[in-house]
Amino acid sequence: MITLSRTTGVLLAVSIMTTAGCANRLSSLERPKGQIEMRRPEGMKVIVGLKPSSETQTKEGIEVTVRYANAAELEKFFNNKEIFGKLAGKNPYPEQTLIFFTKVKNTGNKKIQVNPENFVLIDSVGIQFSELSPDNISALLESDVNLWAFARTTGDMAPGPYGAPLKVASAFGEGGGRKQHFLIKQARLAPGFVYPGIAYDGYVAFPRPHPNAKSVRLLIDNIKTNFNAGDIPDHAVPFEFSFVIEQTTVVDPGPAKSS
Repeated sequence: MITLSRTTGVLLAVSIMTTAGCANRLSSLERPKGQIEMRRPEGMKVIVGLKPSSETQTKEGIEVTVRYANAAELEKFFNNKEIFGKLAGKNPYPEQTLIFFTKVKNTGNKKIQVNPENFVLIDSVGIQFSELSPDNISALLESDVNLWAFARTTGDMAPGPYGAPLKVASAFGEGGGRKQHFLIKQARLAPGFVYPGIAYDGYVAFPRPHPNAKSVRLLIDNIKTNFNAGDIPDHAVPFEFSFVIEQTTVVDPGPAKSS
C-alpha cells in the first residue's frame, strides 16, 4: 500500500501529465484513486456489458433505479428528434465511458437532495472512479488522451488547480465540441433538490473499469434529507448497486475524437 502526502500527490500528478505531453491542458485532472502501479494495459480497450441490466431499491421514502445504458440505448435516445430537435444525432459520450441511467423518485413527504458529483464507482481490482461531468468529458476529449487514465476534478469550471482549464472551457464554448457538450449536459443527472412526489432522472458517466475487473459497485450514499430551516441536512440515505461485468478486451484504435 502506497500512501502519498497531499504535496507529493500533486507533484506526482503533474509529473504524470507532463510525461503524457499534456500538462497544460490537464493540470486540473486526477487519475482514479487506487493502486499507483495499476494501469490499463496499453493498446487495449474493453467492450462492457453489466448484469443485472437494471435494479431498483427503496429506502426511507426514496426509490432509486439504476440501469446500465449500453451503446444501442444511447444511440436511440440521442437520435430522438422529439427530445433534441435539430440537435438530435450521434451518441455524444466517448466510447471509453460507462453510463448509468439513474432515476430518483421522492415518495416521502419532505424534500431530498441528490448530488451525482459525489457518486463513486468501485471495481473489483480496487480502483475508485468519480463521476465524469460534461466539462470533464469535454476537457479530456479536447486534450486527446485516454479517458480511462483520469477521473473528475473537485470542481467543474472553476479556474485554477481544481477546475477545468479556462482555455479548454472556452474552446468548447464554440465549434464542433459545443453540440456534444450541450447534449451531455442536457442528459446528465444534475445536482439539486427533489421534492415530494417528483421523479428525477438522467445519465451518470464514469470511466470504464480496468479490463481485469469482474464486477463494479455504484455507491450512491449522499442522498440528503431532514433539512432544517437553513437547508442543512442532518441525515443521508445510502444506496449501493452491484453489477457483474461481461467484457471483451480488444485492440484499442486510439483515443476517441470529438466530433
